[in-house]
Amino acid sequence: MAKRTLGLGKAAKAKKQKTESESIDTGKADEASNQLTVELPEEVDADDEISQLKGLYKAHINSERDNELVVNGIIHECDRLLRNQEEGTSLPPTFYKIYSIALSELANFHFEDVKQVKEFFDASLERIETGLEKYPHDVELLLTRAKILINQLISQHVSQLSLDSKSDETNVKELLDAALKVYESAEVKADESSKFEAFSNAEYFDILEAVDDLLDIVDNFGKNEVEEEEEEEEEEGTSKDDNAGEEEEEIELDETHPLYPIKNTDEYNQWWRDHTIKYLEILNKVPSPPDSLIREVNQRLGQSYLQESEIPTNVYTTLKYDEDYAGLEELEGLTLEQAQEIAKDLIHKALEHLKKAEDKEEPESWVSIAEAMITLGNLYELDSEEQEKLYDEAETILKKANNVTNGKYEDVLENLLAN
Repeated sequence: MAKRTLGLGKAAKAKKQKTESESIDTGKADEASNQLTVELPEEVDADDEISQLKGLYKAHINSERDNELVVNGIIHECDRLLRNQEEGTSLPPTFYKIYSIALSELANFHFEDVKQVKEFFDASLERIETGLEKYPHDVELLLTRAKILINQLISQHVSQLSLDSKSDETNVKELLDAALKVYESAEVKADESSKFEAFSNAEYFDILEAVDDLLDIVDNFGKNEVEEEEEEEEEEGTSKDDNAGEEEEEIELDETHPLYPIKNTDEYNQWWRDHTIKYLEILNKVPSPPDSLIREVNQRLGQSYLQESEIPTNVYTTLKYDEDYAGLEELEGLTLEQAQEIAKDLIHKALEHLKKAEDKEEPESWVSIAEAMITLGNLYELDSEEQEKLYDEAETILKKANNVTNGKYEDVLENLLAN
């Protein structure tokens, strides 16, 4: 189975623009470089400060998110709103969400400073906890807390690990479990209240994408470190070439390594899939969910089933066609027939999701379907009716994609036709 502050000055209402009234001190002498203008969405109410904050945040989210000045501006505006809050009034949940996410995103600009990264995440979590004290049943705040905890786990903890790290340094499993429980609590609150609107915000699918990315980091952990050591040995002329030409060996983590209990179980991969499927089910309960988000969720699920199918597919083709394995009844604990059926089932599931992920304007999504069809076709007898039908469908899709991309998929198409 299967990875960034600006006080809001008075806006020109007609243009819906926001220019900070006071320049932000970034430590540069040129004061003019600290002036920033942000185009706000048309729907922003120029007389509503929370609406303006939401507009600035939305503009940031829809950008490359690489401008620290904008993030600092969001934080400064949150500080100002908090200072000016009138006695007896309350700020909405969205305020605490924006405040905490902006603080956590500052870590992206200072990732080499471990102390600062910790301070940003601590402040971020403090703000979200304040929000949850006031709105304990708010689904969006719970999702935000889960999002920050996952990002903190990666940026503050996992990024600092090496192959020599020990579990007594950081209990990554415990931190991951805690973050996933918060996410689950958001699902429960949404079910209890029948309020699922927050899930139609792609920001919160980012949580599951981050979990997926984390699991990928865990699976490949240490490879860069080993490659760097090998490069150094080559430069010094001390490298050992005994294993030259052999396939890359999987790096085994010591049992005391913080990532060992995550890597050596399928629990988290299964958690990711179960909750991604649930995310899709929740989107079906939301009026007019974004088509792009539905496609993205289906794409992730489709690819995860394809990834899971790789081992049984390889077992089938090896036992079926590789003469070096002639007479062998099992491989990886699977017989020929078992591997064939398991792989077929997984690829059928993958195709179901990949077809729902198809974007009429994006040829790459068509090609994903065609390639899955080819893989499925390879699991049938040579020249069988089922195989030929799948190959023909894949060929039609690839020709269409190749035509609209000026030959981008010529190699894939030629490979299919050659076989």
